[in-house]
Amino acid sequence: MNKLLLLIFLFCFSVANGQTDSNSRFELKHLPVTIKGQWKFQPGDNLAWVDTAFNDSSWKQIDPTRYQHFLPEVTKSQIGWFRLKLQVAPELRGKVVALVVTQHGAAEVYFNGELIRTMGHVSADYNSEQTQRSVREPLTIQLSNAPQQYLAIRYSFNKSNGIIGYGDPVILASFNQPDAAWDHFFEEVDYYTTRAWVSGCFMLLAILQLAIYWFNRERKINLYLSLYAFLQLFTLFDGLLLPILPGANWVAFIEALFNISAPSELVFLMAMTYSFFGYKRNWWFYVLASLCLPVIIAQFIADNARNEYVLAIFNIVNYLAIIVVSAKALRQKKAGAALFLAGIVASLIFFILFNLDFLSFRLPFLLVCFEVALAFLTPAIILAILLAGEFAHNLVSLRQKLAEVESLSARSLQQEIEKQQILARQNETLEQKVTERTVELNQSLTELKATQSQLIQSEKMASLGELTAGIAHEIQNPLNFVNNFSDVNRELLTEMKAEIAKGNMEDITAIADDVIANEEKINHHGKRADAIVKGMLQHSKVGSVSKEPTNLNALADEYMRLSYHGLRAKDKNFNAELVTGFNPDLPKVNVVPQDIGRVLLNLFNNAFYAVNQKQRTAGSDYKPKVTVITSSDDEQVVIKVKDNGVGIHDNIKNKIMQPFFTTKPTGEGTGLGLSLSYDIVVKGHGGNLAVETKNGEGSEFTITLPIS
Repeated sequence: MNKLLLLIFLFCFSVANGQTDSNSRFELKHLPVTIKGQWKFQPGDNLAWVDTAFNDSSWKQIDPTRYQHFLPEVTKSQIGWFRLKLQVAPELRGKVVALVVTQHGAAEVYFNGELIRTMGHVSADYNSEQTQRSVREPLTIQLSNAPQQYLAIRYSFNKSNGIIGYGDPVILASFNQPDAAWDHFFEEVDYYTTRAWVSGCFMLLAILQLAIYWFNRERKINLYLSLYAFLQLFTLFDGLLLPILPGANWVAFIEALFNISAPSELVFLMAMTYSFFGYKRNWWFYVLASLCLPVIIAQFIADNARNEYVLAIFNIVNYLAIIVVSAKALRQKKAGAALFLAGIVASLIFFILFNLDFLSFRLPFLLVCFEVALAFLTPAIILAILLAGEFAHNLVSLRQKLAEVESLSARSLQQEIEKQQILARQNETLEQKVTERTVELNQSLTELKATQSQLIQSEKMASLGELTAGIAHEIQNPLNFVNNFSDVNRELLTEMKAEIAKGNMEDITAIADDVIANEEKINHHGKRADAIVKGMLQHSKVGSVSKEPTNLNALADEYMRLSYHGLRAKDKNFNAELVTGFNPDLPKVNVVPQDIGRVLLNLFNNAFYAVNQKQRTAGSDYKPKVTVITSSDDEQVVIKVKDNGVGIHDNIKNKIMQPFFTTKPTGEGTGLGLSLSYDIVVKGHGGNLAVETKNGEGSEFTITLPIS
C-alpha cells in the first residue's frame, strides 16, 4: 500500500508539472474569459502608445500572467507598456461588460485610448513609484461596435517589489458579465471573511496547545498540534491580512508563507497521528517529510500564478498515508481510532472538493466557504477532542487514585502515630545510651589527644636522635681543640716557670703571649661547642617560643652538615656531594629557628636517606648529591632542598603529607616528619611546602616563607 501511494504521488507530480497552455491567440467571443498570453510588451514610456491606431507589431509578445521572476524583461525595464488587441465577436459589440485587472506593480489601465483606472502611482523613478495592492473590484465598461478594440496598461515596477519576487502575476485581466463579476467580487469578500474566522480558530488552538505543551514537555503531540495550527494559520493568513495589506511586497510575503506552510502542515498532522496512536515513525513518514522541500521549491518556481497542482497532489498523498495509519490503529482497536479515521476521511473529501477548481470544476460558493473550515479544522478539532477526552479520562483516574491515596493515608497516619509512640520510647533509650557513649568518647578523645601529643613529642625526640651522631661529630672538633690547646698551655706554663727562675723576661713574655693566644682559641671553640649544645636544647624544647630574625642561610648550612654527619656516623661507607647555592643578599626572616631547623633537618634526612637507598642499587657511575638553594624577592624567601635519589611514585605523592604515612620500612620512620613540617611551615609561619618528584630520578622540596 505504501509503495502504491508513492508511485501515485510521483506520477501525479510529473503530470501536474508538465501541464502547459498552448493557446497563442485571444478572441473575445464569450463571457467570462481570462486573457493570458496574447499581450504585447514594450519597455519605456510614451503616451502615444495608448493610441488605438499605434502599430505595435514590433513589440514582443508576452504572457504577463506569470510571476515577475519569469519575466526579466519586465523587471529590468522599470517602466513599460502592455497592449492587447481584442477581436470582439459581433454579439458582444456595444455591450456593457465588466473588466477585472490585478497587477503586481503600479498600473494605469486604458481601454480604447481612455484611462479607466489608476492603481498606485506609475513612474520611471523608483522614489516616486508607489505600488498598490491589487483589488479585484470590477470595472464596468462599454464595448464599442468596432470588431477590433484595444486594452493598454502603463506599468511600472519598483525594485523593492523584487525582495520576494513572488505573489500576484504581473498582469491578470478577465472579462465577465457585470452582475456576475460583482457577485464574484462579493463572494471573494465573504470567502476571505470565512478564512479570517478559520484563521482566528487556528490561532486560538495553536496558542492553547502550545501552552499545554509548555507545562508538560513530555507531551510532544500537543507541540505537533500547535505547529500544525500555526502552519494552517500562515496558510490562511490572507484571510486576515489581505484586506489591509499596503503593497505588493506584503502580498508576496504572505504568498511565500503560504508556499512554505501549505506543504508542511500535513507532515505535522502525520506526526500527530503517529504520536497519538503510539506508533514509531516508519520509512513512509520520512519519505513524505523529505518530499516536503521539493514541493515547497515547486511552489516558488511554478511558471504561472496560482499553479498549485503539485501541492494539492502532495497533500492528498499525505491524507492517504494518515488514513492508512488510522486504519491500522482501528484494526488494533486503538482508543479514538474510529473517530479520528472518520474525521481524516471527511477532511480529505472536503479538501478534494475545495481543489476541484484546479480540475476546471466550479462548486457553489456556499459549499466552498464551509469547505475551508471543514477541510482544515476537522483533523485539528477531532484530535483536540480526543486529547481532551484522554485528559478527562486521566483526570477521573487521578481522582479515583486520589481517593485511594486518601484512604491509605488515613490508615498510614494511624500506623504512623503508633510508630511515633514506639519511636519515642526507643528515643529515650537511645538518648541514655548516647549519653553514656558520649562520656566514653570524650574520655577516648582526651586519651587520643594525649597520645597524639606524645607521638608528636616522640617524633621530635626521634629527630633529636637523628641529630645525636651529627652533634657528637660537630662538638668533638671544638673539644679536641680545647684539649689540645690546654695540653700545650700546660707545657708552656711549665717552661714559663723555668724561665722565671732564670729571670729571662724576654722568653717569659713570649711564652705568655703564646698562652694568651691559645686561651683565645680555647674560648672560641668552647663557644662553638656551647652554640651546638644550645641548638640541640632548642630542638628538643617543648612549648611555644617567639619568632626572631633568623639567617636562613646559616640555619640551612648548619642542619645540612648535622644531618650528613649523623648519617655518616651510622654508615661509614656513605658519601654524598653537598651543594649549596646560598643567596648572599638573603634577608633575615622572622621565624621560630628551632621549628624551621626541625623542618630543614627532616628534609635533609629524607634527602640523604633517598640517595643512600639509590646508591645501594645503582651502579658505580651514580654520584649521590644533595643540594640546598635559597632565593628571595620583595615578598618571600624560598628554600629548595633537592636530591637525585629514588624519588616518589605518583600514586603516593598526594599522601606523603598525611600523618603516619611513610615509605620507610617498619621501625625506621613514624610517618609524622613531613606532616609536622607541613604544619610548621603552613600553619605556623603562613608559608607553603610543595614537592616536585619523579620516580627513580629524585625529588625537590620547596619551602616558601613570607618576609614580613
